[in-house]
Amino acid sequence: MYQSLLLICFCLLCLAPGAIAQEEVDYSREGFKSAWYVPDGAVLQHAGNMGMFAMGPHYTTHTRRVAAELLFGFLPRFQAERNQYLITLKPLYQPFRIGLKSGHSITPLRAGIGLSYHFGDQYSLAWHEKYPKGYYWWSTRLRILGYAGSSFNFRLKDQTKLIKELCLYSELGTYDLVLTSLIKEKGLRPWDILNLSVGVRVSF
Repeated sequence: MYQSLLLICFCLLCLAPGAIAQEEVDYSREGFKSAWYVPDGAVLQHAGNMGMFAMGPHYTTHTRRVAAELLFGFLPRFQAERNQYLITLKPLYQPFRIGLKSGHSITPLRAGIGLSYHFGDQYSLAWHEKYPKGYYWWSTRLRILGYAGSSFNFRLKDQTKLIKELCLYSELGTYDLVLTSLIKEKGLRPWDILNLSVGVRVSF
C-alpha cells in the first residue's frame, strides 16, 4: 500500500513539471484556471489495456502537441478472477491538427508510450526469491504500453461555457509482454497483439 501511494504521488509530480512555490496566491478565476494542478480537460476511455473503463484528468501544453493523462482504470470481476484497479500515466504526442471550415479539426496522429501500475496483492514489483535473479525480466505490477490513433475535435460555439471542445478518439495499442511474444513466437501475427480502444475527452 505504501508503494502504491508513492507511485500516485510520483505520477502527479510528473504531470506538474512547472509546479513551483509562489509568494502570493491568486484566488481569482483566471488565477485558478492557470494553476498547474488544474487540468485542461477530462477523459473517459474504454479498453486499451488500461481497464475496461478508465477516466482521469488531461493536461496539455500551450501548443497542444504534447499532452499527458492520468487515468484510473477498472476491470470488473466478470473479465477477471476479481475486480482489478490500475493507474496509467499516458503521455501523448500530437504533431499537428487539420482545421476544417466548420471550425472543428482532425488530429491524424496521436501516439505515445505509457506506464500502468496494477493494484492488488496478486501483483508484485519483484519476483519471489525462489526464482533465480534475472529469470523473469518483467514485473507483474507494471506494464509498458504503446498506442497510436487519431481523433475528431468538435469546437463548441459558445466558448464562454466550461467545456470548450469535445474530442472523440480511437487508438490501436499493445503492451510489453505480448510485443515480446510476437518476436519469440512465429505463429503470432501483428493483429494478434493489438487491441482497439475508444474514448472521449472534454477540454475546459
